[in-house]
Amino acid sequence: MEHQIASSVLSVGLLVFVAHFFTALFERTKVPDVLPLILIGIVIGPTGLNFVDESNFGNIGSILSAIALALMLFEGGSHLTFETLRSTLRDCVLLSICTFFITAGITFSILYFVLQQELLPALYIGAVLGSISPAVVVPIVRGLKISEITKSTLVVESAISDVLSIVLALSILKAFQAGGTTLGHFIGTNIIATMAMSIMVGFGGAIIWSTILEKIRKFPNTIFTSLAFLFILYGLSEVLGYNGPVTTLIFGLVLANSKKIPLDIIQRFGADRLIEFTSIEKTLFSEIIFLVKTFFFVYLGISIKFGQIYFMSIGLLLTIIIYGSRLFLVKYLTPKETSQREAALIAFIIPKGLAAAVLAEIPIHMDFNQHAHALFLDVQSIVYAVIFFSILLTAILIYREENRNSSSPFIKKFFKDFRAITSPSGE
Repeated sequence: MEHQIASSVLSVGLLVFVAHFFTALFERTKVPDVLPLILIGIVIGPTGLNFVDESNFGNIGSILSAIALALMLFEGGSHLTFETLRSTLRDCVLLSICTFFITAGITFSILYFVLQQELLPALYIGAVLGSISPAVVVPIVRGLKISEITKSTLVVESAISDVLSIVLALSILKAFQAGGTTLGHFIGTNIIATMAMSIMVGFGGAIIWSTILEKIRKFPNTIFTSLAFLFILYGLSEVLGYNGPVTTLIFGLVLANSKKIPLDIIQRFGADRLIEFTSIEKTLFSEIIFLVKTFFFVYLGISIKFGQIYFMSIGLLLTIIIYGSRLFLVKYLTPKETSQREAALIAFIIPKGLAAAVLAEIPIHMDFNQHAHALFLDVQSIVYAVIFFSILLTAILIYREENRNSSSPFIKKFFKDFRAITSPSGE
């Protein structure tokens, strides 16, 4: 027993050191640091050396997923400004919605009409795979030399698609539990209400916390209180039936732009000014996010199973089709003043990740009959395969584009109507 504990502690220490190395590697090669972490999970998991199994984590895996999602969306929001958000929101929303529904529609069509999957799992997989993972996107865009507008576009798009995916997927499950007659009602009402209320909780929480933060700091040992309040907001939003990820995104956005909040709004909350995070608090958040991200993506690698060739093949096929359709969506929906290189990166950076993994697991624990339960085990296998291949393909494409002196001939020709540049440093 003592030997196992010692080995676990040793492994944790080594993993943190290795994760720092991968972060440095990303700075040099632009290979996303999450990919090596997933590969470590695959190597030590059932597919590889079988040192550890998904079941060893118990409920920790789902809790870790929620924490990682909350922290990374908070960080994503904290790096946005009202100005860049305002300038990108219109185009971003259009691209997000079109990408989500076309991806979901194509996925459903292939599974249902071509591969003869049953209706429920085909619909569900379509909704799940429409998302773009903020947990993967945010760390990637922070390390790329691209414009703030493009960074904002990718971060906000990933958040919007995550919301659509979570709401639509859960609405499908609720509708089928209710007999399949209320799908339109669930979708129509839930998306609008969830978005609005999640934004209100995040905005109100940010204003309240910013007004009392200075008083909180007068007490000893309060450096973790902002983190605790973030989790309270996330949990409260989820308990109330809203969307925790959106709430944390808005929370981070408002705190980062607190000086730009109109004074009359601030005064309604009984405050004369809003307080920003100190450099120490920002560093704390950054370090915690780094640790959580490290362990989550290793856990994700452990959870991916390569034993069933059929489902892995479906996952690869869906990934290729999703990326192919994304190219055309970016070509026709992205402003032409965008550079060819940045248009290519917008097309490439659509990995699936955390939300998809969590959504793939939820139906397995729901009260369905044995047949439906077996179908959703297949759903999980397909979704995990797409998560792996999409992150792998994103890494390959980013690496190729970032390590060229200029965009590839294909990119130049495909995005010929966009602004041409000579090199990545030309941004």
